[in-house]
Amino acid sequence: MTDKKAMSHVEWTYLVLGVAIVFGSTARFLPGLMAGFPLNDGGMFLSMIQDLQESRYRLPEFTSYNQLGIPYAYPPFGFYVARLLSDLSNVSELELLRWLPPFVNSLSILAFYLLASELLKSRSLGALASAFYALTPGAFGWFVMGGGLTRSFGSLFLLLSVFSVLRLFQAGQWKFVGLAALFCGLTVLSHPEAGIHAAAACFLVWLFFGRTVKSFLNAVIVGAGVVLVTSPWWGAILAYHGLAPFLSALSSGSYGVPVWRALAGAILGRESYVPVLAVLRVVGLGWGLWKREYFLAAWAVIPYLVEPRSAPSVVFYPFCMLVALAFAEAVPFFLSRLRNFSVAAGELYKSKAYNACLFLVLIYLFVESGLYGFRLVNNSLKPAELAAMTWIKENTPANASFLILTGVKSPEIDPLVEWFPALTERLSLSTVQGYEWLGPGRFMEYYSDLAELQGCKSAGCVEDWSARTGLGYQYVVIHSGQVGHAAVASFDGNANYRRVYAGDGVFVFEANLP
Repeated sequence: MTDKKAMSHVEWTYLVLGVAIVFGSTARFLPGLMAGFPLNDGGMFLSMIQDLQESRYRLPEFTSYNQLGIPYAYPPFGFYVARLLSDLSNVSELELLRWLPPFVNSLSILAFYLLASELLKSRSLGALASAFYALTPGAFGWFVMGGGLTRSFGSLFLLLSVFSVLRLFQAGQWKFVGLAALFCGLTVLSHPEAGIHAAAACFLVWLFFGRTVKSFLNAVIVGAGVVLVTSPWWGAILAYHGLAPFLSALSSGSYGVPVWRALAGAILGRESYVPVLAVLRVVGLGWGLWKREYFLAAWAVIPYLVEPRSAPSVVFYPFCMLVALAFAEAVPFFLSRLRNFSVAAGELYKSKAYNACLFLVLIYLFVESGLYGFRLVNNSLKPAELAAMTWIKENTPANASFLILTGVKSPEIDPLVEWFPALTERLSLSTVQGYEWLGPGRFMEYYSDLAELQGCKSAGCVEDWSARTGLGYQYVVIHSGQVGHAAVASFDGNANYRRVYAGDGVFVFEANLP
């Protein structure tokens, strides 16, 4: 049944898009507001932003992070933006790492709307897809963390790249040649994995929407423009280090999970207690194949073929569009065969029942996104950890090396070990960040070594690990929360160690090894 006084199609589109932007932005900003510190990672990026101040905006040869001589080879766009904003506004780098990622990721909701509207050939479907993209619990997590400084820019420019390339192949206008070259170049300059995914997605766009001589020539021009836009960065890195850092980074990912298993996990993954999105993804994928929306299905697969490490973040784009198709077309189609539901797909905005169902789903997803945000808050540095690092910076030798025991075997979700080198300006042997640039295979090898170290519960285990790896240390930092008090007691009872600091679960021991 329809309501004669229902809002217009355009009003409905803007309402749904407004809900996506307001609720989606709130979900992205709330965790940082509650945490009071950048979420999870970002320590290495803090050092790299500060390095630009020391170099006066000249691309440094190495970063000061962790005193390892790590090449400053990471795509630097986000660091330059943060450095410039900090200098112009007198806002600290830490505050920018807290607020800039969620702001940029909120902008990506609009970029996604532009792309979804083109691919689905409907602004209302684009708005609906944007609402699901904005409010999918967990979809924004990696982009709003401190390390999301680069990931959020990469995501934003990836979406704008695919949109510009799509419009270029559809309209053939020269302005889209320039926009495509600019956005693709900025994607490469923002995040290494985003650049790979942008190239794959743009090739897919050409395969489905191009395949003409003109579009091929335009693609070549765009490619040349990308080389030109990015040349100041890669030219400097080649002059400093040659190809070594890039070859090293290419070997740092994890590629052990079969594509079919990873894709099945992405489709059936439960981001919420009620698996509404998992059901809609399955329905949307089937509906999309039946309606010959093969591009969206292909885009859901290709990220796992070209770069599996960050593929789960990229496949949200086609999946959210398929979810929109499921909600706007497939579900009404099936309902019309089960009961008297005869509203045309293009006029669903007139249905009170449909709108009520939609907004109940969106409110539920917003609540789930908020709960997900609460979990992110727990993965941030706490006052006791910051106090310990301040003490270490002020009371230990500048050349001292530290082992940090937290019990967290995945260093990418261990804020203490990543932020430690940046905030203490000391060498951390427990930190893997940066090793992806130090030689092929070193990242994964050291990752495995650190997982073994974090399993240690005694001083003897730590000493055995040190002997095996050949890495000596002068101090041990223990976070008793997960390691346990038995580990603290082991060091307290060992004559080779002297407790020099204790504060709310964080302990520092000075080593006096023979």
